Amino acid sequence: MRSFVLLLKIQLLGLFSINKTLHADPAKAKRTLAVAALVVIVVVLFAAMYSSGVAQALVQMGLPEAIPLVAVLVGAVAGAVAAFLKTNGVLFGFKDYDLVMSLPVPISSVVLSRVASLYAMSLLFGLLAMVPAFAVYAAHAGVTATGVVCMALSVVLAPLLPLAVAIVLAVLIAAVSARFKHANIVVIVLTLAATLAAVFGSLAFSSQADDMAAMTALGTQLTTQLASAFPPAMWAAAGIVEGDLVQFLAFAVVNLVAAGVVLTLVVRLFVPVNTLLMSSRPRGTFSFDDKGASAKSSTPLRALVIKEARLLVATPIYLMNACIGYVLVFVAAVAVAVGTATGIMSLDLLPPELAPLLGAIAPWGLAFFCSISSTTAASVSLEGSARWLMLTAPVPASTVLGAKAAVNLLVGVPFLVLSALLIAVSLPLDALSIVALFAVPLAACLLATFLGLALDARRPRYDWTTVYEPVKRGMPVFVVVFAGMGFAFVGMAAATLLGAPASLLIALVAGAGSLALYRATVKRGLSV
Repeated sequence: MRSFVLLLKIQLLGLFSINKTLHADPAKAKRTLAVAALVVIVVVLFAAMYSSGVAQALVQMGLPEAIPLVAVLVGAVAGAVAAFLKTNGVLFGFKDYDLVMSLPVPISSVVLSRVASLYAMSLLFGLLAMVPAFAVYAAHAGVTATGVVCMALSVVLAPLLPLAVAIVLAVLIAAVSARFKHANIVVIVLTLAATLAAVFGSLAFSSQADDMAAMTALGTQLTTQLASAFPPAMWAAAGIVEGDLVQFLAFAVVNLVAAGVVLTLVVRLFVPVNTLLMSSRPRGTFSFDDKGASAKSSTPLRALVIKEARLLVATPIYLMNACIGYVLVFVAAVAVAVGTATGIMSLDLLPPELAPLLGAIAPWGLAFFCSISSTTAASVSLEGSARWLMLTAPVPASTVLGAKAAVNLLVGVPFLVLSALLIAVSLPLDALSIVALFAVPLAACLLATFLGLALDARRPRYDWTTVYEPVKRGMPVFVVVFAGMGFAFVGMAAATLLGAPASLLIALVAGAGSLALYRATVKRGLSV
């Protein structure tokens, strides 16, 4: 038990680099913790507003009794998704596996501590999704003492079954990826499909917001489908709404049994799967044939770009976190083009006073997604323990950093150009607005590219044990996202007041400033 407690403490302190921050420079630690606290506050407020907003919508539709069902389901699934994205890095494929396995502790303690940290993350997401919704339900429906107890227990129990499923999927993916060359591509495609399904589902739900009768019918249909698709959530809702302790007991038993079975399974497979992952090596194609070598020769910049692109494709969480904005902006452009072509989205429905603003706002709608997407914000840190290759390569820092910037531009620019073309031919825009439609997203892409590169090259984080750390929790990533949001909102406000010329001026200044930032980054060079 003592070994489990110590290992769990290490896992929890390492989730957000708390341990490292506490033992770093005191002044820097205070700044880092202050920024982290601000980010946490913003995330909690946003999650609470969104969860309570969904619950309020159900109340307005006359379906308050559906709130516990939706809250339990959303909280459980949200936590499971977060844990799934982190499992292959906490349970499998982590860098310090040899060090951990050399410790004089049982394997069961190692596994239990890591599963407990995943459960803690799932529980945190469950709290953010469920507690505000339960508060709205309690305010609009009569809640008994039994219902309050069931609500509290459901927050604790709900993540267990989805977390067990997520861990099983992660075990399968880890085992398959050790032998299947293109397993990461499959993971990327499935994750992208799930993301787009969630986006289109939200749009379909919100598209009927002006018809309360349609919304009520749709809400009733959806809750019925959710209850049939995931019966444990229905059992939990029965305990909360009706005080049915038999069904709630069934909910608790299913979650606890699933957690126990999966924990036993992971203990048995922990060493074999990790050994398989560590023993698998990519098959090389080395040859002494000079002719073959010369045929594959390329410039240093091209070779480094290919290397960065392969890293991006080989790391699903990196690709999805850094490039999902480009996918969403293209999907939005396609939706606008299809909507206007089929008549589903008619500009005649807009109030007359808002129609002239369309050309001013559209470029900044594209820019928002481009400005929060950056592969460079973690590209230097991802070199990790292999950074000596980057630092000792017989090429200047400008080539190494230029390759990292080029990958983000090669991914982002085609998406934004195609998106701008689709919107330009779909909407009645004047010449300046069409120019802004291309210039503004391009400036946002340059800003995200070179700001992320400058921040990560200045203070890279090489000591990560999982890719999740620099990709999801790195400070450059947070700065790029929030700076991009601020850039888009300021530009949209200026365009609303001053029109397309203001958008072009801001785009020109942002583009020039981004290039100047890149030159300064190259001049400073790489950090050891």
